[in-house]
Amino acid sequence: MIDAHIKFDLSRFERSLRDIERKQLPYAIMLTLNETAKGGRLEVQREMDRVFDRPTPYAKRGVVFDRATRQNLQAAVVVTGDRTKGGLPATAFLGPQIEGGMRSHKAFERQLIQRGHMKANEVAVPAKRAPLDRYGNMTQGFLNRVLADLQIDYRGAGATRTRTETSLKRNKNYKNARFFAAKRPGHLYPGVWRRDPTTQAIFPVILFVPQSSYRIRLRLREVVERYVNANIHDHFAAAFERAVRTAR
Repeated sequence: MIDAHIKFDLSRFERSLRDIERKQLPYAIMLTLNETAKGGRLEVQREMDRVFDRPTPYAKRGVVFDRATRQNLQAAVVVTGDRTKGGLPATAFLGPQIEGGMRSHKAFERQLIQRGHMKANEVAVPAKRAPLDRYGNMTQGFLNRVLADLQIDYRGAGATRTRTETSLKRNKNYKNARFFAAKRPGHLYPGVWRRDPTTQAIFPVILFVPQSSYRIRLRLREVVERYVNANIHDHFAAAFERAVRTAR
């Protein structure tokens, strides 16, 4: 988990309070922290739109915030790790963008490594003719077909299949348009290639390239700190007024 905690010092303010105000202060602090963390999360997501090329909704949903309670007056903007249900946790692909370093392999890359097609110090990137979605990622259907041809029972995003005789009979072009991994050593660039069913020409669709270290692009803590400094006092003023007004 990667986080940025919200900090707020009210020691001098507290000394001037009436009893009813002092009683309601923890509630006001809780409201302040939660509203500030919520705004900080949105600010981080806006920063993602600025520094990344078409970040996916899944990536942006990986930025959440931990709420404060009356018993625990702490809040934070968080990049999720073990909370993600299915798929790659946000820390795996956002972590290197926030802290630098290497990104984790994706599920299909791990399968390629386990089968000996790709080296552990390589990553898979789309070649020029690979089909991409609107976010610039290889489409899931394309990856399913590639791994089916490589006889990998891929279990990512609901896919659990290898190519079968039944699927071959359904589509003759599908039968001939085979994907294969380049042998090593060999004259083809390492990666996955496709054979055109009409011309029998081959061309690369996925390239295996050396893994490189990411430079920091999303400065999470700095973004949150700027938002806190600019907004927390306004959030507290509104929260304190609400807390006193609703006191029982």
